[in-house]
Amino acid sequence: MHSPAPSPAHPFRNTKNLLVLIPDDGIDVEEEARLYDELCDDQISLPQSSRPKSPQGPPSVFSHDIWLDDHSGTSQAFAGTVHIAGWTSVGDKLGGAYVVYDCVIRTKEGTTIHAHKRYSDFVQLYDALRHSLPKHQHHFIPALPSKSPFSRYRAAFLDRRRRHLQYWLSAVLLHPEIGACQAVRWWVMN
Repeated sequence: MHSPAPSPAHPFRNTKNLLVLIPDDGIDVEEEARLYDELCDDQISLPQSSRPKSPQGPPSVFSHDIWLDDHSGTSQAFAGTVHIAGWTSVGDKLGGAYVVYDCVIRTKEGTTIHAHKRYSDFVQLYDALRHSLPKHQHHFIPALPSKSPFSRYRAAFLDRRRRHLQYWLSAVLLHPEIGACQAVRWWVMN
């Protein structure tokens, strides 16, 4: 007579991960965005002590290693600051709803422009820049955030996309040469 086979160990016995369920009675958008970022962020977070030390000063939107506090050179870009204040859904989800982002652009002269843009408008600007700029400037245009048809109306996804679009738009509008091109000016004003 042989002894019975040992029972298999529970598959999650050694896991240290936590599954958090968000109640249906009210969604905390900031908390959901934080959880979504943790789950979707592909970047490896380095401990604070192992990060390279950079000089203190205003950071460049182009690199974490470049600092632009000497104000050398001239920028022909008209924008001074770029911020995407928020987003809103327009229409009925079943009848063709879409999301509009409130792009707040403050010019160097101090004028504030609110440009309400859909994601497809960002794609149009990206395409216009790729077609109108010289090839040696294409590497200054960052990639747009990806589309996600299954979560396009989820608050956490939309807030994450808003932050990525803000980075993208800042990189384009604040670039000393690209920010001054006709395609950018047309996009902002239309």
